[in-house]
Amino acid sequence: MAWYDIFSRKQEQGPTVVEGYQAFSTPFLPVGRGNLTLPYVNGRWTAGNWVDFGEGNLYPEVLNQMYFSSPLHGAIVDFKTNAVIGGGYALDAEKLTAQEKVDLYTWERKIKLKHTVEAVTQQLILHNRIYFKLVFNEKGKLVKVYNVSPEKVRVSRCKKKYYLSNDWSQRLDVVEIKPYHMTCKDEVQLYCYEVHSVGQDYYPLPQYTSALNFAYLSGELSYFAKSNIQNSIFPSFAMMFPKRPQSEEEKHMIKETIDRLKGAQNAGKAVAFFANSQDQLPKIEALPTNANDKLFHEASALNTEQICFAHTIDPILMGVRTTGSLGSGSDIKQAYVIFEKNVVKKIRAQVDTIFNELLGIAKLPAEFTINNFQIINETIVELEEDTSKTNDALNSLSPLVATKVLETMTINEIRALASLPPIEGGDVTQAVANATAQPIV
Repeated sequence: MAWYDIFSRKQEQGPTVVEGYQAFSTPFLPVGRGNLTLPYVNGRWTAGNWVDFGEGNLYPEVLNQMYFSSPLHGAIVDFKTNAVIGGGYALDAEKLTAQEKVDLYTWERKIKLKHTVEAVTQQLILHNRIYFKLVFNEKGKLVKVYNVSPEKVRVSRCKKKYYLSNDWSQRLDVVEIKPYHMTCKDEVQLYCYEVHSVGQDYYPLPQYTSALNFAYLSGELSYFAKSNIQNSIFPSFAMMFPKRPQSEEEKHMIKETIDRLKGAQNAGKAVAFFANSQDQLPKIEALPTNANDKLFHEASALNTEQICFAHTIDPILMGVRTTGSLGSGSDIKQAYVIFEKNVVKKIRAQVDTIFNELLGIAKLPAEFTINNFQIINETIVELEEDTSKTNDALNSLSPLVATKVLETMTINEIRALASLPPIEGGDVTQAVANATAQPIV
């Protein structure tokens, strides 16, 4: 009978995990061979009717892996995503009829717009291409929309067919699908938005690919440091005795001698050993230290600069202080303004285009717009030298005396101590401002 099978069935073994890599929806594979900035794409040779993307047809999975393994690269992607859509979005439905507003509300709920906008923005930054599976009814009306993550999509040589798979490492359940076109009558079609990349005929490359080798290296540095600590030996000196201890008393004496030489309280003290002959004296030799920490620091500094350059972002915006720069408030503000004009606005326009095209396919005359938003939107005032001296003087006073001094200062003078901009009517003390305030009736 079937229930006896539980005793004879062998316990299922989990997947083999390669050291340093974990399983994901598509497994994270050992990466690092070859030049990660230049994926191999050959349109003259296809396997299974689609064009392979990178080594093993897994370059998009490598892009995802780098997002999770490289701390700085992943943080920049998240920073860009928040800078683009942090202010939310707006749907202009003024020109819609009552029925169209109901359809728009239904479409917004079905597509899970808030979640999808964030996912699309992140996919656009990571992969430079966006895909949606569109399902039409027999009348040609759009009834379902599904966002398809770019790593699941491959294209044919003629670009008239696309192929979807949840796991390209095993090429499981590959589904053929045609790209969306208004004249196509297929029930299921694929909406494609692919950013132009110079010289790339089949798959666009993201902006940061030139730094992927550095992103890989930054991800491996943490593993390198962990392995270095676990596998290295860190003694400073070696004490070598001329013979093995013969009794427990000798072992205890040796241990006690070594313990007396250790610790901060014994730093700088002299030590004396006595023996009947020179051959019986213990030898103390300094052991060379591990120099791997220097390699770590040199590689880490180089990685930071190159990854930021590839993302077109000033390192100061990620909290990285560049050599020779003080990193004042005005520098941060200026760096963000440049970043917003060169990167953020361009991505916002692309996301707007994607969702407005989807609204057009759904035949909803609404307009999708991402709200203007700045992560650094407060005025940053650089601390003047006189203000810095005042701060130092106040900090040297007792709290009671400092409070009395602050009571004699104007509101704007106190705001300047906190690097805040002046306000209108702030050139009086707080006491005067309270006395002249209109009473509340």
